[in-house]
Amino acid sequence: MRALTGRTDPLRLRAVPWLIILLLAASVLGGWNWWTRERAVSRAPGVLVAEAPRQDDLAAPRAFEHHGYTLYARAHYDISARVIRKEIYHLDGGAGLAPVDLGVGWGPMSDTAVLDRIRFTQMGRFFYWDARDASFPIPALTLQTHAAQMHMVPPDGDMEDRLKHLRPGQIVHAQGWLVDIRGPAGFTWNTSLRRDDTGAGACEILYVESLDVE
Repeated sequence: MRALTGRTDPLRLRAVPWLIILLLAASVLGGWNWWTRERAVSRAPGVLVAEAPRQDDLAAPRAFEHHGYTLYARAHYDISARVIRKEIYHLDGGAGLAPVDLGVGWGPMSDTAVLDRIRFTQMGRFFYWDARDASFPIPALTLQTHAAQMHMVPPDGDMEDRLKHLRPGQIVHAQGWLVDIRGPAGFTWNTSLRRDDTGAGACEILYVESLDVE
């Protein structure tokens, strides 16, 4: 009676180490991406940004071209705020113009003691919140008027990279223009010009000319 002997495919043996290397590389890359782009900055309780955004509306829109679209500047915008959440978009219709959305807050919405009691999410270009406890720590109107979802339009690749590297908890100082956008095939995207609106159309579209980070 002959003993059965196993036979191992040498190609499979060579493939296994490479698979392990690829998995390790993906793990390291994912960890580095989280550390540099997603890791939250810890902040002590207390209001970090007291001032509301400053907005100077234009008497008439000013048009300029950007990446094959026409942007209409509606107001000059100067904001200091805490980054609450960030979302990067790759595939939706606005990704080529505004690849980064920032959920930001000022006044009580820059206070860790308040934010820790609220759950935030971003999806489909919207900014959502709900109470972690039985009720919100501040009145709903205060929350709505001291937070914003901003679609960030970078003028170049350097600004885009800086926006993508922003982390929750950082303080940003951004200046630029609130813009309406028109493009091919009837593409239309309008900015909000108010701080007290909610729902569809309530987000600011900011063409970012300067950005400082703390």
